[in-house]
Amino acid sequence: MVHAITQKLKTLSTNLNLKRTLKLVWLAARGWMLVSIGMILAETLLFMGSFYALKILVDKISATEFIHANQEGTILKYVVIAGIIAVFYAIARAVSVYTTEVQATKVANYIDEKIHESAIQMDLSYYESPDYFDILKRAKDAGADRPNLVVTTLIEIAKNTLNLCAVGSLFITINWILLPLLVVFILPTLFVRIYFANKQNIWRIKHTKLERKAAYLSNLITSDQPAKEIRSFNLGNYFKNLYQSIRIEVIDQKIKLSYRRTLNELFTTSLASIGFFTCIGYIALGTVSGKTSVGDIVLFLMAFPQAFTLMQNIGAGISILYQNSIFINSIFELFDLQTDMTNETIGKPVPVEDVTNLELKNINFIYPHSDKPTLVDINLKIPSGKIIAVVGLNGAGKSTLIKLLCRLYEPNSGTITLNDTDIQSFEKSEYRKQVSVVFQDFSRYNVSAADNIKFGDIDRPYSENDIVKAAQNSGAHSFVEKFPYGYKTMMGRVFEDGQEVSIGQWQKLAIARSFYSNARLLILDEATSALDAIAEKDLFDSFRSRIGNRSALIISHRHSAVKHADYIYVLSAGTISQQGTDQELLSLKGDYADLFKEDSVKNKLF
Repeated sequence: MVHAITQKLKTLSTNLNLKRTLKLVWLAARGWMLVSIGMILAETLLFMGSFYALKILVDKISATEFIHANQEGTILKYVVIAGIIAVFYAIARAVSVYTTEVQATKVANYIDEKIHESAIQMDLSYYESPDYFDILKRAKDAGADRPNLVVTTLIEIAKNTLNLCAVGSLFITINWILLPLLVVFILPTLFVRIYFANKQNIWRIKHTKLERKAAYLSNLITSDQPAKEIRSFNLGNYFKNLYQSIRIEVIDQKIKLSYRRTLNELFTTSLASIGFFTCIGYIALGTVSGKTSVGDIVLFLMAFPQAFTLMQNIGAGISILYQNSIFINSIFELFDLQTDMTNETIGKPVPVEDVTNLELKNINFIYPHSDKPTLVDINLKIPSGKIIAVVGLNGAGKSTLIKLLCRLYEPNSGTITLNDTDIQSFEKSEYRKQVSVVFQDFSRYNVSAADNIKFGDIDRPYSENDIVKAAQNSGAHSFVEKFPYGYKTMMGRVFEDGQEVSIGQWQKLAIARSFYSNARLLILDEATSALDAIAEKDLFDSFRSRIGNRSALIISHRHSAVKHADYIYVLSAGTISQQGTDQELLSLKGDYADLFKEDSVKNKLF
């Protein structure tokens, strides 16, 4: 029994997490937090003052013999005092509301920024984990306004408690037992709300995966990318019905939980109302029997309903405080995620050298949550100024190799060196500037054509000439210059005046993005898969002149993309099965010849 109570108290304490929440709000808006607290305290003192002034006024009126006209001035004085206090109280309330709104806005913005900051800093491995997306969804659902609500609710509870003390002090002169009696009647409602707040949190965590699946289906139905396929294969109703079935299941269970909570609250609030009117009956009977005065009953009828409301507000405030604190824990859960890789700010800068040699030595890699190696004993060199190609069937490990070169993952064993220095000794963000990659699943940014290219080196001072040059080298210039606003034209159809282009043209913009970068190594991962044969041939026939003195790693299933490489590695099931020049590999039996020999004979383009 004692252990169970201890565990419940521990759970309550953990869920509240008030110290960390207050620190968070303090960091977000410390000045406005102090102003808000000050205004609420002023509001509370003025409320107590107005109540006390009314009490004195009632006492003066009840003690005055109305036949004495000289008492009118005294009564009028107290009326004026009570009125002035009431005016200042109204002003304080208005200012308090304003400061609270400003504080809430600043805290919400701070939380929003922190969530995005945490998301940006997370390693790629998190974005390949369903658990991370569950945490991220719960953090977003918690809302950026809840931490501030915790603070304002705490202040409201404190304010109502002080007001209750002020009102309760008046009850002592009537009967001391009235206030404790009200507390006893109101506590059950508080316990019920806290109990169901815990139940709701358990339900919320349990159903995160379902709700995330529903959100994914909703995005499929409403977003632009899958729109063509959904209509071509008549998938709209299927996805809609699947979405509705999940939503109905979630809503049904949520309503059942709400129904149980409502039934319990009906009983406890009815109990509180019975207690309220029992106290009124007790005082009324005391007045009839002469145990209490007329002034007492007037004061009681003014103060007691106020006290009852204050106690209900305190109970509701504690319940809201607890519920919001539970949600805030989801935000802290996201903030507490730690990156598995070396922090970006730790390490030495990358030296500026004309010669840039990259080498992979005995690299082994297994993805998190997997027991099967993806890369085994990989040894590969990318000499300065050379074009290296990697070929292999799907699933051979080519994309994983790119992730390691970009330091999106770190190898489990082995080293990757830049000019004989382990790349893990460099600042991660600085090292990544040395590698520019065009991913197979490249992003299509709904921004201007110029920005699409500039994103290749966001820290570089804007140069229109360099952007145009990069577009010319990728083949994008020929269609961008025909846009109504040239390089200032908005790409895509998401925003007004956007210009949609073919997937091949989007890919040329992605290649231009890579060319715009000052990176020493360019990586093209199936970067010409959407280009027509002529455009691809034109790109790679003059690829060496387009990239200047930089190194390049080309990954492709097309012989035309890799045949000009200085050296070629063949990946098979995570290992290097062959290596050599194009002609050497074609003359040998093996994976490379199986992939390309027939094409090289039949297709003159190759």
